[in-house]
Amino acid sequence: MNYASKDGTCAGKSLAWVAAVLLVILGFLFSRSFQTGLVHFSNDGPLGNLSSKAIEMPSGFSGIWTDLHWIGSHGGTAPISITWSLLSILGPVKFAKCYPPISLFILGLAAWTFFRTLGLKNGLAVVGAIAAALNSNFLSNTAWGLGTRSLTLAMMFFALALLSLRPTEKWWINWFRAILAGFCVGMGVIEGADNGAILSVFVAAFVIARAYFEEPTLAARARRGSRLVWVVLAAAIMATQSFSSVIQGKILSSGTAATAKVDPQAAKRDYDFSTQWSLPPVETLRVIIPGLFGYRMDTPDGGYYWGRVGEAPSAPGGGTRMSGAGEYAGVLVVLVAFWAVFASTRKSYGVYSDAERYVIWSLVGMGVVAVLLAWGRYTGLYEQTMYKLPYFSSIRNPIKYMHPCHMILMILFGYGLLGFSRRYLAGGATKLVPGNGTIKSWWAKAVPLEKRWVYGSFAAGALAVLSFLVYSGSRAGLEKRIFNAGFPDTTFAAEIARFSVNEVGLFALFLLLSVGLVFLVMRGVFAGSRAHWGAIALGLLLTVDLVRASTPWIIYWNYSQKYASNPILDILRAKPYEGRVVAPPGMASAQGMQLSDLTRRFAELYAIEWVQHHFQDYDIQSIDVSQDPRPPVDKQNYTSVVGVDLGRYWELTNTRWVLGLAGYLQALNTQIDKGKNRFRLAALFDIGVKPPPRAETRFQLEYLTAVPTSNGPLALIEFTGALPRAKLYPHWFVMTNGDEALKKLVDPAFDPATAVVVSDNIPPPSPAADTTNAAPATVDFTSYAPKRIELKTSAAVPTVLLLNDRFDPAWQATIDGQPAKILRANYIMRGVQLPAGQHNVVFTFRPSLTGMKVTLAAVGFALLLCGVVLFSLCKTEEPAASNEGNKSKPEGPKPKA
Repeated sequence: MNYASKDGTCAGKSLAWVAAVLLVILGFLFSRSFQTGLVHFSNDGPLGNLSSKAIEMPSGFSGIWTDLHWIGSHGGTAPISITWSLLSILGPVKFAKCYPPISLFILGLAAWTFFRTLGLKNGLAVVGAIAAALNSNFLSNTAWGLGTRSLTLAMMFFALALLSLRPTEKWWINWFRAILAGFCVGMGVIEGADNGAILSVFVAAFVIARAYFEEPTLAARARRGSRLVWVVLAAAIMATQSFSSVIQGKILSSGTAATAKVDPQAAKRDYDFSTQWSLPPVETLRVIIPGLFGYRMDTPDGGYYWGRVGEAPSAPGGGTRMSGAGEYAGVLVVLVAFWAVFASTRKSYGVYSDAERYVIWSLVGMGVVAVLLAWGRYTGLYEQTMYKLPYFSSIRNPIKYMHPCHMILMILFGYGLLGFSRRYLAGGATKLVPGNGTIKSWWAKAVPLEKRWVYGSFAAGALAVLSFLVYSGSRAGLEKRIFNAGFPDTTFAAEIARFSVNEVGLFALFLLLSVGLVFLVMRGVFAGSRAHWGAIALGLLLTVDLVRASTPWIIYWNYSQKYASNPILDILRAKPYEGRVVAPPGMASAQGMQLSDLTRRFAELYAIEWVQHHFQDYDIQSIDVSQDPRPPVDKQNYTSVVGVDLGRYWELTNTRWVLGLAGYLQALNTQIDKGKNRFRLAALFDIGVKPPPRAETRFQLEYLTAVPTSNGPLALIEFTGALPRAKLYPHWFVMTNGDEALKKLVDPAFDPATAVVVSDNIPPPSPAADTTNAAPATVDFTSYAPKRIELKTSAAVPTVLLLNDRFDPAWQATIDGQPAKILRANYIMRGVQLPAGQHNVVFTFRPSLTGMKVTLAAVGFALLLCGVVLFSLCKTEEPAASNEGNKSKPEGPKPKA
């Protein structure tokens, strides 16, 4: 890679070119980010979540306590990562606008860097950068709110680039490069978690393959392969913060003394749950036909997803499903990658060295393995391999293995472009394939392999056209299949079928264009001085194809309208720490419920808009959790015992507000509260449309809101029997056994309003608690924040202060400025023991920062190493690619008979 000009100074022109191209393309794709009032859609990190006090940055680097979900949970510390640093710098709104294009921009730069080390000239390296930045798998995940996956791949490309550089005579420079590559891998793991771990395995396999095939001796292979040791060590140090969070999570998941009940069918359920998002083999076609099965469930004009990714194993052919991500790599990318594999089958072709040919075949093998694993539950391979491994068995969704598959496709695409450059675009290629000659003269000079490629590629184009015609003629059967897949509206099914047929037609069109362009490249039209036009032609075709396939993934919200409040939300947001919110069972998730239109509409509004967006934006605390796929053992124990009795469950968890049908009030008082009549009507409302009302959006959830009415069918109901968030108890029971504590909590004879269960050995209550005529004990909030709670208490006798927030070892307490032990109260809540009198009690969330400090130090060292490595590259003319010890590398195209 030529980082330096002839006079030894750093050349930035190539970098400026790729940056400019990526900025123009991404600026066009995400142009609406510049509009006032709009933010990019995000399922996994919506603006409401980013704006919540729970993850306020940069204080999140010192710890995150998510008080908005259930009774609170340990969020660890915000990772020292690119994503969280951007959030700290940009703030929630700018981050929501700019995070997707920034992530893809970094990915494009990283891919360009790797392709340069592979040996590509700048123009073709830019084409490779476009293929990476616009790859549908990573772009769709980024558009879904998971820009971390694009950044993860970017870090892997940076690592591969560093490991692809030829070793210098200065051994310490070689070590620094390997260590810096390891830091890149570690940052990828921080960004992508299990996705980073998966990609890192395939990166290691690629590095090992290159070391084995490119080095002539065993000693040289071992010497080059030993760099992986430094990579692994550096990656482990960089990812210390992530590892410590995982370990902390496992410690918390171990629960308490209570024993989780073992379900004989648990193993089957766990496997079905872990593999629900598997890629059906037939949907692998989405790699070359983006909308064959549609895009998302809310894509307009027939682009609704009708495939089977995300389909519940217990409900094949129906149930909720979600495409999850696009799989489109680009027709040109796949075609050129296939050309590389095809060209590598003949040594006499003279395009690739023996080492490169073997590496290409190794990549093909890795890609096949990745696809087979991505199929997950649709084959037996995943269950018999990855699912049996200790760590990898905990990774959900086998479709994630399409990430390395797409990375491998990109690398093969790079090798294909490298082959084009050597044989058809380089200066010496004009002697072999003169651009001013006729097709007949070129055909006479073409070698058998080239002729076979031409025959095969044009036959593939003709087959694609024929497939389109057959598919179009079978539209009636396709509509019936879509109808049976869960779209019973015949007009809707017809629209989806039309969209799918059009996508096949577009595939045929772009395949013909790609085949034609590759033929022009092979014919020598862009040889020699015209090589840059070849790169431009390839880049333009690729950009047009990938941009049109990317557009359906990019969605924007008018956040001022989406997050507009209403009178019901205003009640709940006044003092959210005084009582949590809940919807009756079935209302928090409308899936599979037999509900009326009104009830279903409100259930969707509550579960999707309010819980996932508004509650977080307004810091409203809800007992309902939008996603909790693997709750820790103590939560499972608590909900399986206490959660059976909703009245007692809501009472103990400070659940003060219930949202649902107005008619629920009587049932709540008679059935849930068993005649105590502690539920009362707080407000009536109906579902209305936010201004300005528009007929075409009347039934889209983001345009719906609560409208107070005197006779509304929906109600906000207050549960006056819910325990206050903080309460003083002169009486308590000491029960150190978790099972016994849970049984006590659900005992009808136990009154949670008069006594608390403590799981620590403390002295018994004072006898004066039963005889004193003193004023009742009181506790008031002095201040409340997710990570710091201040209370003022007063009691004439010793008491236990119960704070109805989840117990966690990371919380610390002080009484009048002096450290105090936090008790486990009511099995899962926090408490402290107080002497008689008035006291100031402060709870502070202070998780361990050891892992964060190690990662922060690694980031600082990585930045220093980055400067050293760049300085060494600027002062040293680097070769185009790393092939040390390989004497058979081709120096240019050679005529073949």
